[in-house]
Amino acid sequence: CGRAMRHAPGDGGECGRVRLGEEEEEDCSRKHITTMPFLTFPEQTGRFAVGQCDIMWQSRQENGKEQTKMVVRLFYPVMPEDASKAEKAAWLPDQYGANSYSYAQAYARFFWKPGITASLVGTLGFLPLMSSVKTLTYDHAPLAQGMTFKTIIYSHGLGGNRSCYSAVCTDLASHGYFVIAAEHSDGSACLSVLPDKTVVEHKIVPGKALIPQRPKRIPRGFTESLIPEQQPKTLTQFELRNGQLSHRVSEVVFLLDCIEKLNAKIDTDIVPLPECLADLPGRIEVDHIGVMGHSFGASTAVASSFEDVRIKACIAHDAWLFPLSLETIRAVPRVPTLFLTADTFDYLWPGEGRKVINGYMSRSKPHGVYIHAAHVKGTFHQNYSDFPILAPDITQAIGVSGQNPEESMKVIVQLDSCFFDHYLGQGKEAKDKWRCPEEFRDAIDHKDSEEDIFDDSHNDIKIGVFTNDRNHYQMPEANQV
Repeated sequence: CGRAMRHAPGDGGECGRVRLGEEEEEDCSRKHITTMPFLTFPEQTGRFAVGQCDIMWQSRQENGKEQTKMVVRLFYPVMPEDASKAEKAAWLPDQYGANSYSYAQAYARFFWKPGITASLVGTLGFLPLMSSVKTLTYDHAPLAQGMTFKTIIYSHGLGGNRSCYSAVCTDLASHGYFVIAAEHSDGSACLSVLPDKTVVEHKIVPGKALIPQRPKRIPRGFTESLIPEQQPKTLTQFELRNGQLSHRVSEVVFLLDCIEKLNAKIDTDIVPLPECLADLPGRIEVDHIGVMGHSFGASTAVASSFEDVRIKACIAHDAWLFPLSLETIRAVPRVPTLFLTADTFDYLWPGEGRKVINGYMSRSKPHGVYIHAAHVKGTFHQNYSDFPILAPDITQAIGVSGQNPEESMKVIVQLDSCFFDHYLGQGKEAKDKWRCPEEFRDAIDHKDSEEDIFDDSHNDIKIGVFTNDRNHYQMPEANQV
Protein backbone atom coordinates (compact mmCIF):
# COMPACT_ATOMS: atom_id res chain seq x y z
CA CYS A 1 0.00 0.00 0.00
CA GLY A 2 2.70 2.57 0.00
CA ARG A 3 3.42 5.45 2.31
CA ALA A 4 1.90 7.53 -0.47
CA MET A 5 -1.33 7.68 1.55
CA ARG A 6 0.31 10.36 3.61
CA HIS A 7 0.67 12.59 0.59
CA ALA A 8 -1.89 14.15 -1.73
CA PRO A 9 -0.65 13.34 -4.75
CA GLY A 10 -10.70 -18.90 -13.46
CA ASP A 11 -13.47 -20.57 -14.24
CA GLY A 12 -13.26 -19.40 -17.78
CA GLY A 13 -16.56 -17.54 -17.53
CA GLU A 14 -17.36 -14.31 -19.30
CA CYS A 15 -15.56 -11.15 -18.36
CA GLY A 16 -17.82 -8.80 -16.43
CA ARG A 17 -19.25 -5.73 -18.06
CA VAL A 18 -18.74 -2.49 -16.21
CA ARG A 19 -17.37 0.94 -16.90
CA LEU A 20 -16.71 4.01 -14.83
CA GLY A 21 -19.78 6.18 -14.39
CA GLU A 22 -20.06 9.70 -15.77
CA GLU A 23 -18.87 12.44 -13.47
CA GLU A 24 -21.69 14.30 -11.78
CA GLU A 25 -21.94 18.04 -12.01
CA GLU A 26 -21.04 18.47 -8.37
CA ASP A 27 -18.66 15.54 -8.08
CA CYS A 28 -16.55 17.35 -5.51
CA SER A 29 -19.43 18.33 -3.28
CA ARG A 30 -19.84 16.89 0.18
CA LYS A 31 -23.28 15.62 -0.81
CA HIS A 32 -21.77 13.51 -3.60
CA ILE A 33 -19.08 12.01 -1.38
CA THR A 34 -21.12 11.19 1.72
CA THR A 35 -23.70 9.13 -0.18
CA MET A 36 -21.11 6.42 -0.68
CA PRO A 37 -21.12 3.28 1.52
CA PHE A 38 -18.81 3.18 4.53
CA LEU A 39 -16.84 0.15 5.76
CA THR A 40 -18.42 -2.19 3.22
CA PHE A 41 -17.08 -4.18 0.27
CA PRO A 42 -18.60 -4.28 -3.22
CA GLU A 43 -20.13 -7.53 -4.42
CA GLN A 44 -17.69 -9.82 -6.23
CA THR A 45 -18.16 -10.31 -9.97
CA GLY A 46 -17.69 -14.09 -10.17
CA ARG A 47 -20.23 -16.88 -9.69
CA PHE A 48 -18.71 -18.42 -6.56
CA ALA A 49 -18.97 -17.43 -2.94
CA VAL A 50 -15.56 -17.10 -1.28
CA GLY A 51 -14.00 -18.70 1.78
CA GLN A 52 -11.18 -17.24 3.85
CA CYS A 53 -8.70 -18.56 6.40
CA ASP A 54 -5.22 -17.76 7.77
CA ILE A 55 -2.41 -20.28 8.07
CA MET A 56 1.35 -20.35 8.76
CA TRP A 57 3.73 -22.22 6.47
CA GLN A 58 7.42 -22.78 7.08
CA SER A 59 10.44 -24.41 5.53
CA ARG A 60 12.26 -27.36 6.99
CA GLN A 61 14.93 -26.39 9.51
CA GLU A 62 18.32 -27.16 7.98
CA ASN A 63 21.84 -26.58 9.28
CA GLY A 64 23.33 -23.35 8.02
CA LYS A 65 20.14 -22.24 6.30
CA GLU A 66 17.73 -19.66 7.64
CA GLN A 67 14.24 -21.01 8.14
CA THR A 68 11.42 -19.27 6.28
CA LYS A 69 8.15 -18.70 8.14
CA MET A 70 5.14 -16.91 6.68
CA VAL A 71 1.55 -16.26 7.64
CA VAL A 72 -0.69 -16.15 4.58
CA ARG A 73 -4.38 -15.55 4.01
CA LEU A 74 -6.13 -17.98 1.68
CA PHE A 75 -9.11 -17.00 -0.49
CA TYR A 76 -10.86 -19.85 -2.31
CA PRO A 77 -14.12 -20.68 -4.15
CA VAL A 78 -17.12 -21.90 -2.18
CA MET A 79 -20.43 -23.13 -3.58
CA PRO A 80 -23.08 -20.48 -2.82
CA GLU A 81 -25.33 -23.02 -1.09
CA ASP A 82 -22.49 -23.88 1.33
CA ALA A 83 -21.63 -20.29 2.23
CA SER A 84 -24.51 -19.96 4.68
CA LYS A 85 -22.96 -22.69 6.84
CA ALA A 86 -20.16 -20.31 7.88
CA GLU A 87 -19.94 -16.82 9.40
CA LYS A 88 -18.68 -13.75 7.59
CA ALA A 89 -14.92 -13.37 8.01
CA ALA A 90 -13.23 -10.39 9.67
CA TRP A 91 -11.11 -8.06 7.57
CA LEU A 92 -8.32 -7.46 10.08
CA PRO A 93 -6.31 -10.42 11.36
CA ASP A 94 -7.74 -11.26 14.76
CA GLN A 95 -7.02 -14.67 16.24
CA TYR A 96 -4.18 -16.00 14.09
CA GLY A 97 -0.92 -14.40 15.22
CA ALA A 98 -1.69 -10.90 16.52
CA ASN A 99 -5.13 -9.51 17.30
CA SER A 100 -6.95 -6.67 15.56
CA TYR A 101 -5.76 -4.16 18.18
CA SER A 102 -2.13 -4.82 17.24
CA TYR A 103 -2.81 -4.34 13.53
CA ALA A 104 -4.82 -1.17 14.11
CA GLN A 105 -1.89 0.25 16.08
CA ALA A 106 0.50 -0.86 13.35
CA TYR A 107 -1.48 0.99 10.67
CA ALA A 108 -1.46 4.11 12.84
CA ARG A 109 2.31 3.85 13.31
CA PHE A 110 2.72 3.54 9.56
CA PHE A 111 0.63 6.59 8.70
CA TRP A 112 1.96 8.60 11.66
CA LYS A 113 5.34 8.29 13.31
CA PRO A 114 5.39 6.07 16.43
CA GLY A 115 4.43 7.94 19.55
CA ILE A 116 1.46 9.13 21.52
CA THR A 117 -0.38 10.39 18.40
CA ALA A 118 -0.14 7.03 16.66
CA SER A 119 -1.19 5.25 19.84
CA LEU A 120 -4.27 7.43 20.25
CA VAL A 121 -5.22 7.22 16.58
CA GLY A 122 -4.81 3.46 16.62
CA THR A 123 -6.77 2.93 19.84
CA LEU A 124 -9.52 5.54 19.46
CA GLY A 125 -9.75 5.78 15.66
CA PHE A 126 -8.53 2.83 13.65
CA LEU A 127 -9.44 0.07 16.10
CA PRO A 128 -13.16 0.88 16.59
CA LEU A 129 -13.58 1.23 12.82
CA MET A 130 -11.37 -1.57 11.50
CA SER A 131 -12.28 -4.20 14.08
CA SER A 132 -15.93 -4.01 12.98
CA VAL A 133 -15.25 -4.54 9.28
CA LYS A 134 -16.46 -7.81 7.79
CA THR A 135 -15.50 -8.94 4.33
CA LEU A 136 -17.79 -10.70 1.86
CA THR A 137 -15.90 -13.93 2.50
CA TYR A 138 -16.91 -16.79 4.79
CA ASP A 139 -14.68 -17.93 7.61
CA HIS A 140 -13.40 -21.49 7.04
CA ALA A 141 -16.25 -22.29 4.64
CA PRO A 142 -16.02 -25.65 2.79
CA LEU A 143 -14.05 -25.66 -0.47
CA ALA A 144 -16.04 -25.94 -3.71
CA GLN A 145 -16.15 -29.47 -5.10
CA GLY A 146 -15.85 -30.93 -8.59
CA MET A 147 -13.17 -28.54 -9.89
CA THR A 148 -9.45 -27.83 -10.00
CA PHE A 149 -7.82 -24.52 -9.20
CA LYS A 150 -5.44 -22.12 -10.85
CA THR A 151 -3.45 -20.25 -8.20
CA ILE A 152 -2.56 -16.58 -7.73
CA ILE A 153 0.04 -15.25 -5.26
CA TYR A 154 -0.63 -11.66 -4.13
CA SER A 155 2.19 -9.45 -2.77
CA HIS A 156 1.23 -6.40 -0.68
CA GLY A 157 2.78 -2.93 -0.83
CA LEU A 158 4.65 -0.91 1.78
CA GLY A 159 2.71 -0.77 5.02
CA GLY A 160 0.24 -3.42 3.84
CA ASN A 161 -0.42 -6.92 5.08
CA ARG A 162 -2.41 -10.01 4.14
CA SER A 163 -5.77 -8.29 4.63
CA CYS A 164 -5.71 -4.89 2.91
CA TYR A 165 -6.19 -6.17 -0.65
CA SER A 166 -9.19 -8.32 0.19
CA ALA A 167 -11.40 -6.82 -2.54
CA VAL A 168 -9.00 -7.89 -5.30
CA CYS A 169 -8.27 -11.32 -3.80
CA THR A 170 -11.93 -12.03 -3.05
CA ASP A 171 -13.01 -11.19 -6.58
CA LEU A 172 -10.41 -13.48 -8.14
CA ALA A 173 -11.50 -16.31 -5.85
CA SER A 174 -15.10 -15.73 -6.94
CA HIS A 175 -13.94 -16.58 -10.47
CA GLY A 176 -12.57 -19.92 -9.32
CA TYR A 177 -8.99 -19.04 -8.36
CA PHE A 178 -7.14 -20.19 -5.26
CA VAL A 179 -5.51 -16.98 -3.99
CA ILE A 180 -2.62 -16.77 -1.52
CA ALA A 181 -2.18 -13.31 0.04
CA ALA A 182 1.34 -13.08 1.43
CA GLU A 183 2.43 -11.17 4.52
CA HIS A 184 6.09 -10.41 3.96
CA SER A 185 8.67 -10.55 6.73
CA ASP A 186 11.19 -8.06 5.29
CA GLY A 187 9.91 -5.19 7.43
CA SER A 188 7.73 -3.73 4.67
CA ALA A 189 4.42 -4.93 6.17
CA CYS A 190 2.78 -2.70 8.77
CA LEU A 191 3.12 -5.71 11.09
CA SER A 192 3.61 -9.45 10.86
CA VAL A 193 3.07 -11.70 13.88
CA LEU A 194 3.39 -15.47 13.63
CA PRO A 195 1.48 -17.90 15.86
CA ASP A 196 4.75 -18.68 17.63
CA LYS A 197 4.80 -14.93 18.51
CA THR A 198 7.67 -14.09 16.21
CA VAL A 199 7.12 -10.37 15.54
CA VAL A 200 8.34 -8.38 12.53
CA GLU A 201 7.46 -4.70 12.86
CA HIS A 202 7.42 -2.20 10.04
CA LYS A 203 10.85 -0.82 9.24
CA ILE A 204 10.50 2.96 9.21
CA VAL A 205 12.65 4.41 6.44
CA PRO A 206 12.99 8.16 5.87
CA GLY A 207 12.22 9.42 2.37
CA LYS A 208 15.83 10.27 1.71
CA ALA A 209 18.35 9.09 -0.85
CA LEU A 210 20.86 8.18 1.88
CA ILE A 211 19.73 6.21 4.94
CA PRO A 212 22.05 6.54 7.96
CA GLN A 213 22.26 3.40 10.06
CA ARG A 214 21.98 3.42 13.84
CA PRO A 215 25.47 3.40 15.40
CA LYS A 216 26.55 0.38 17.40
CA ARG A 217 27.85 0.84 20.93
CA ILE A 218 31.34 -0.63 21.23
CA PRO A 219 31.53 -2.91 24.30
CA ARG A 220 33.51 -1.17 27.06
CA GLY A 221 34.10 1.73 24.68
CA PHE A 222 33.97 5.42 25.61
CA THR A 223 32.37 6.56 22.36
CA GLU A 224 30.47 5.04 19.47
CA SER A 225 33.12 5.98 16.95
CA LEU A 226 36.29 4.52 18.41
CA ILE A 227 36.41 1.97 15.61
CA PRO A 228 34.63 3.60 12.65
CA GLU A 229 35.11 0.63 10.30
CA GLN A 230 33.00 -1.49 12.66
CA GLN A 231 30.07 0.90 12.40
CA PRO A 232 27.18 0.21 9.99
CA LYS A 233 27.71 1.94 6.69
CA THR A 234 25.20 4.39 5.29
CA LEU A 235 22.85 2.72 2.83
CA THR A 236 21.29 4.30 -0.20
CA GLN A 237 17.53 4.10 -0.54
CA PHE A 238 18.03 1.81 -3.53
CA GLU A 239 20.32 -0.58 -1.64
CA LEU A 240 17.84 -0.87 1.19
CA ARG A 241 14.77 -1.35 -1.03
CA ASN A 242 16.53 -3.70 -3.43
CA GLY A 243 17.58 -5.80 -0.44
CA GLN A 244 13.97 -5.93 0.74
CA LEU A 245 12.89 -6.84 -2.79
CA SER A 246 15.30 -9.79 -2.87
CA HIS A 247 13.85 -11.01 0.43
CA ARG A 248 10.31 -10.66 -0.90
CA VAL A 249 11.11 -12.56 -4.10
CA SER A 250 12.62 -15.40 -2.05
CA GLU A 251 9.33 -15.58 -0.14
CA VAL A 252 7.33 -15.80 -3.37
CA VAL A 253 9.59 -18.69 -4.44
CA PHE A 254 8.97 -20.27 -1.03
CA LEU A 255 5.21 -20.01 -1.60
CA LEU A 256 5.61 -21.65 -5.01
CA ASP A 257 7.37 -24.52 -3.23
CA CYS A 258 4.49 -24.67 -0.74
CA ILE A 259 1.95 -24.91 -3.56
CA GLU A 260 3.72 -27.96 -4.96
CA LYS A 261 3.96 -29.55 -1.53
CA LEU A 262 0.28 -28.89 -0.83
CA ASN A 263 -0.76 -30.47 -4.09
CA ALA A 264 1.43 -33.53 -3.54
CA LYS A 265 0.54 -33.75 0.16
CA ILE A 266 4.22 -33.53 1.16
CA ASP A 267 5.58 -32.03 4.40
CA THR A 268 2.10 -31.56 5.83
CA ASP A 269 3.63 -30.91 9.25
CA ILE A 270 5.26 -27.66 8.07
CA VAL A 271 2.87 -26.79 5.22
CA PRO A 272 -0.49 -27.63 6.81
CA LEU A 273 -4.00 -26.97 5.62
CA PRO A 274 -7.05 -26.22 7.77
CA GLU A 275 -9.83 -28.80 7.86
CA CYS A 276 -11.96 -26.78 5.43
CA LEU A 277 -9.29 -27.30 2.74
CA ALA A 278 -8.47 -30.92 3.55
CA ASP A 279 -9.42 -32.13 0.08
CA LEU A 280 -7.41 -29.46 -1.79
CA PRO A 281 -4.34 -31.70 -2.47
CA GLY A 282 -4.31 -33.03 -6.02
CA ARG A 283 -6.65 -30.30 -7.27
CA ILE A 284 -4.16 -27.42 -7.79
CA GLU A 285 -3.15 -26.76 -11.40
CA VAL A 286 0.56 -26.32 -10.72
CA ASP A 287 1.20 -25.41 -14.37
CA HIS A 288 -1.18 -22.44 -14.15
CA ILE A 289 0.16 -20.06 -11.49
CA GLY A 290 0.07 -16.28 -11.64
CA VAL A 291 1.57 -13.60 -9.43
CA MET A 292 0.42 -10.05 -8.79
CA GLY A 293 0.80 -7.16 -6.36
CA HIS A 294 0.43 -3.45 -5.72
CA SER A 295 3.15 -0.79 -5.50
CA PHE A 296 6.19 -2.49 -3.88
CA GLY A 297 4.23 -5.72 -4.24
CA ALA A 298 3.90 -5.08 -7.97
CA SER A 299 7.68 -4.80 -8.35
CA THR A 300 7.91 -8.00 -6.27
CA ALA A 301 5.56 -9.73 -8.71
CA VAL A 302 7.53 -8.48 -11.73
CA ALA A 303 10.90 -9.51 -10.26
CA SER A 304 9.50 -12.92 -9.27
CA SER A 305 8.25 -13.52 -12.82
CA PHE A 306 11.87 -13.32 -14.00
CA GLU A 307 13.09 -15.52 -11.15
CA ASP A 308 10.90 -18.65 -11.33
CA VAL A 309 9.63 -20.49 -14.40
CA ARG A 310 6.61 -21.82 -12.50
CA ILE A 311 5.02 -18.37 -12.85
CA LYS A 312 3.03 -18.12 -16.08
CA ALA A 313 1.46 -14.64 -15.91
CA CYS A 314 1.88 -11.42 -13.93
CA ILE A 315 -0.22 -8.37 -13.05
CA ALA A 316 1.33 -5.22 -11.57
CA HIS A 317 -1.02 -2.69 -9.92
CA ASP A 318 0.48 0.82 -10.07
CA ALA A 319 3.96 -0.59 -9.73
CA TRP A 320 6.78 1.10 -7.80
CA LEU A 321 9.63 -0.12 -10.01
CA PHE A 322 12.42 1.79 -8.26
CA PRO A 323 13.72 -1.27 -6.31
CA LEU A 324 14.32 -3.38 -9.45
CA SER A 325 17.93 -4.26 -10.19
CA LEU A 326 19.73 -3.17 -13.36
CA GLU A 327 19.75 -6.79 -14.52
CA THR A 328 15.98 -7.13 -14.13
CA ILE A 329 15.28 -3.82 -15.88
CA ARG A 330 17.44 -4.83 -18.84
CA ALA A 331 16.00 -8.34 -19.11
CA VAL A 332 13.50 -9.62 -21.66
CA PRO A 333 10.15 -10.36 -19.95
CA ARG A 334 9.46 -14.08 -19.72
CA VAL A 335 5.70 -14.10 -19.10
CA PRO A 336 2.69 -12.03 -20.23
CA THR A 337 2.36 -9.04 -17.90
CA LEU A 338 -0.35 -6.44 -17.37
CA PHE A 339 0.64 -3.10 -15.86
CA LEU A 340 -2.36 -1.20 -14.50
CA THR A 341 -1.53 2.40 -13.65
CA ALA A 342 -3.28 5.28 -11.89
CA ASP A 343 -3.48 9.03 -12.53
CA THR A 344 -0.66 9.42 -10.01
CA PHE A 345 1.49 6.69 -11.59
CA ASP A 346 5.24 7.22 -11.49
CA TYR A 347 5.25 9.96 -8.85
CA LEU A 348 6.97 7.49 -6.52
CA TRP A 349 9.88 7.34 -9.01
CA PRO A 350 9.28 10.34 -11.25
CA GLY A 351 9.74 9.73 -14.95
CA GLU A 352 11.59 6.44 -14.64
CA GLY A 353 8.89 3.83 -14.09
CA ARG A 354 7.28 4.52 -17.46
CA LYS A 355 10.66 4.06 -19.14
CA VAL A 356 10.98 0.62 -17.56
CA ILE A 357 7.56 -0.41 -18.90
CA ASN A 358 8.39 0.95 -22.35
CA GLY A 359 11.63 -1.03 -22.32
CA TYR A 360 9.80 -4.23 -21.43
CA MET A 361 7.32 -3.60 -24.25
CA SER A 362 9.97 -3.02 -26.91
CA ARG A 363 12.18 -5.97 -25.86
CA SER A 364 9.34 -8.46 -25.46
CA LYS A 365 7.88 -7.96 -28.93
CA PRO A 366 10.49 -9.99 -30.90
CA HIS A 367 10.21 -12.84 -28.38
CA GLY A 368 6.45 -13.29 -28.64
CA VAL A 369 5.81 -12.26 -25.03
CA TYR A 370 2.94 -9.82 -24.65
CA ILE A 371 3.28 -6.88 -22.28
CA HIS A 372 0.15 -4.81 -21.75
CA ALA A 373 -0.41 -1.55 -19.91
CA ALA A 374 -3.67 0.17 -19.05
CA HIS A 375 -4.20 3.49 -17.32
CA VAL A 376 -7.42 3.21 -15.31
CA LYS A 377 -8.93 6.68 -15.55
CA GLY A 378 -9.83 8.50 -12.36
CA THR A 379 -7.76 6.32 -10.03
CA PHE A 380 -5.04 7.27 -7.57
CA HIS A 381 -2.35 5.01 -6.13
CA GLN A 382 -4.49 3.76 -3.25
CA ASN A 383 -7.48 2.84 -5.40
CA TYR A 384 -5.89 -0.59 -5.86
CA SER A 385 -6.19 -1.29 -2.12
CA ASP A 386 -9.20 -1.66 0.20
CA PHE A 387 -8.92 1.72 1.92
CA PRO A 388 -10.81 3.91 -0.60
CA ILE A 389 -13.65 1.36 -0.66
CA LEU A 390 -13.92 1.16 3.12
CA ALA A 391 -13.55 4.90 3.76
CA PRO A 392 -14.36 6.81 0.55
CA ASP A 393 -15.11 10.09 2.33
CA ILE A 394 -11.82 10.17 4.18
CA THR A 395 -9.57 8.96 1.34
CA GLN A 396 -11.06 11.47 -1.08
CA ALA A 397 -10.80 14.29 1.45
CA ILE A 398 -7.07 13.71 1.90
CA GLY A 399 -6.51 13.29 -1.84
CA VAL A 400 -5.52 9.62 -2.14
CA SER A 401 -8.60 8.31 -3.96
CA GLY A 402 -10.51 9.10 -7.12
CA GLN A 403 -14.15 10.17 -7.02
CA ASN A 404 -15.76 6.74 -7.43
CA PRO A 405 -13.61 4.08 -5.73
CA GLU A 406 -16.21 1.28 -5.94
CA GLU A 407 -16.68 1.65 -9.69
CA SER A 408 -12.91 1.93 -10.15
CA MET A 409 -12.42 -1.30 -8.24
CA LYS A 410 -14.99 -3.06 -10.43
CA VAL A 411 -12.97 -2.14 -13.51
CA ILE A 412 -9.69 -3.22 -11.87
CA VAL A 413 -10.88 -6.62 -10.66
CA GLN A 414 -12.57 -7.50 -13.94
CA LEU A 415 -9.47 -6.61 -15.94
CA ASP A 416 -7.52 -8.86 -13.54
CA SER A 417 -9.80 -11.86 -14.00
CA CYS A 418 -10.06 -11.39 -17.79
CA PHE A 419 -6.28 -11.25 -18.12
CA PHE A 420 -5.62 -14.30 -15.94
CA ASP A 421 -8.49 -16.24 -17.55
CA HIS A 422 -6.78 -15.74 -20.90
CA TYR A 423 -3.13 -16.39 -20.11
CA LEU A 424 -3.64 -19.08 -17.46
CA GLY A 425 -6.24 -20.83 -19.61
CA GLN A 426 -5.74 -24.11 -21.38
CA GLY A 427 -5.45 -24.51 -25.11
CA LYS A 428 -4.55 -22.30 -28.02
CA GLU A 429 -6.19 -19.13 -26.70
CA ALA A 430 -3.61 -18.91 -23.90
CA LYS A 431 -0.87 -18.46 -26.52
CA ASP A 432 -2.72 -15.76 -28.42
CA LYS A 433 -2.51 -12.11 -27.53
CA TRP A 434 -5.02 -10.86 -24.96
CA ARG A 435 -7.31 -8.12 -26.19
CA CYS A 436 -8.78 -5.69 -23.72
CA PRO A 437 -12.58 -6.05 -23.93
CA GLU A 438 -14.41 -3.25 -25.70
CA GLU A 439 -16.64 -2.62 -22.69
CA PHE A 440 -13.64 -1.18 -20.82
CA ARG A 441 -12.52 1.21 -23.54
CA ASP A 442 -14.20 4.23 -21.95
CA ALA A 443 -12.69 3.45 -18.54
CA ILE A 444 -9.05 2.92 -19.52
CA ASP A 445 -6.26 3.87 -21.91
CA HIS A 446 -4.83 0.54 -23.07
CA LYS A 447 -1.53 -0.06 -24.84
CA ASP A 448 0.48 -3.20 -25.53
CA SER A 449 3.78 -4.42 -26.96
CA GLU A 450 2.96 -3.00 -30.39
CA GLU A 451 2.83 0.52 -29.06
CA ASP A 452 4.52 2.41 -26.23
CA ILE A 453 2.27 3.32 -23.30
CA PHE A 454 3.57 6.84 -22.70
CA ASP A 455 6.10 7.85 -25.33
CA ASP A 456 9.04 6.36 -27.20
CA SER A 457 11.45 6.76 -24.30
CA HIS A 458 12.90 3.69 -22.62
CA ASN A 459 16.57 4.60 -22.44
CA ASP A 460 18.66 6.45 -19.87
CA ILE A 461 16.89 4.95 -16.87
CA LYS A 462 18.55 6.29 -13.76
CA ILE A 463 19.01 3.14 -11.69
CA GLY A 464 19.28 3.94 -8.00
CA VAL A 465 18.38 7.61 -8.34
CA PHE A 466 15.93 8.45 -5.59
CA THR A 467 14.16 11.66 -6.57
CA ASN A 468 11.56 11.62 -3.80
CA ASP A 469 14.13 13.39 -1.65
CA ARG A 470 13.20 17.02 -1.03
CA ASN A 471 16.63 18.04 -2.24
CA HIS A 472 16.27 15.80 -5.32
CA TYR A 473 19.58 14.21 -4.48
CA GLN A 474 20.83 12.04 -7.29
CA MET A 475 23.48 9.44 -6.61
CA PRO A 476 26.58 10.38 -8.60
CA GLU A 477 27.40 6.70 -9.05
CA ALA A 478 23.94 5.89 -10.43
CA ASN A 479 23.93 3.52 -13.38
CA GLN A 480 22.09 4.39 -16.54
CA VAL A 481 20.55 1.97 -19.00
